[in-house]
Amino acid sequence: MKKIKYRRFAQLYLYSRRLWLIVLALFFLLILIMAAIFEDAQPVLAYLSLLLFFLTAFALLLDVWANFKAYYTYYYYEKGCLNTPLERELFSKIKDLEKEQRHFREQEKKRANDLMDYYTLWVHQIKTPIAASSLLIADLEKGSLRYQLEQELFKIEAYANIVLQYLRLESFHEDVRVEKIDLEPLIRELVKKYASFFIHKGLRLNLHDVQVKVITDRKWFLIILEQILSNSLKYTTQGEIEIFVAEGNLFIRDTGLGIKTSDLNRVFERGFSGYNGRLTQQSSGLGLYLSKQVAQKLGHSLDLESQLGHGTTAKIGLKREDLLLE
Repeated sequence: MKKIKYRRFAQLYLYSRRLWLIVLALFFLLILIMAAIFEDAQPVLAYLSLLLFFLTAFALLLDVWANFKAYYTYYYYEKGCLNTPLERELFSKIKDLEKEQRHFREQEKKRANDLMDYYTLWVHQIKTPIAASSLLIADLEKGSLRYQLEQELFKIEAYANIVLQYLRLESFHEDVRVEKIDLEPLIRELVKKYASFFIHKGLRLNLHDVQVKVITDRKWFLIILEQILSNSLKYTTQGEIEIFVAEGNLFIRDTGLGIKTSDLNRVFERGFSGYNGRLTQQSSGLGLYLSKQVAQKLGHSLDLESQLGHGTTAKIGLKREDLLLE
């Protein structure tokens, strides 16, 4: 139940009666001046002032009570006690605006649901030609052409999955299951998925001991890891990618292009591709945004440290206590 705001009522009441209160104060001031000038009339003026004071106080209390009842009725039940034509007109305008606002919200909600249904259907439908293309490529002879086609098809599927994950973010709390999971099998599963990228680019994987347990949702946490690792592979052409755990954080460090200082504060914004994205034409502007949103919803922190030309380090906080185990 809503708690009535007495201070707000007092402010509104005093503002609405400011003119009468000023006139009343001036009237009593005038009586005081007359009493000072005409000393013989002081008893009469004092009697008159006292009488007027009690009558005024009584009338003021009645007025305050009537207005408080109207305020209370509208505050709790949204039923106006209208006294003047202007109040009636304004109240009618407010109701019309509220009705228009409700209608607008319903239309926006319907439009958003229609778009989500369309894009969800599109993502599921695009997976069919992707699977068919994968089978066709498998029939080709092993070589540079086959590898390139496999890599491009892998990217198409990854981008389609990003769109699907982005759509599912709207119903995140309906699709989350928090449990205690082992981190090492999750990382090894992901590294195996991207093994061909490591081999093709000649990158070393420096995987330290990551045998720790994390309280999180396995599927959503894997999305964060995949986006970070795919970004490292995308912008690293030589050297290594190092993965390790320290002080309750998971670190993924690469020796890639790095990030410009001016871009570092914006990399988690939706649609922002930055200098590297424009340079390589490989950024959708959704990957890091999606990762940050998922991390926040799961209660993990996600930060990047980078310097242009000297690689990037992603730090994922593994400690979180704000969600309960299911």
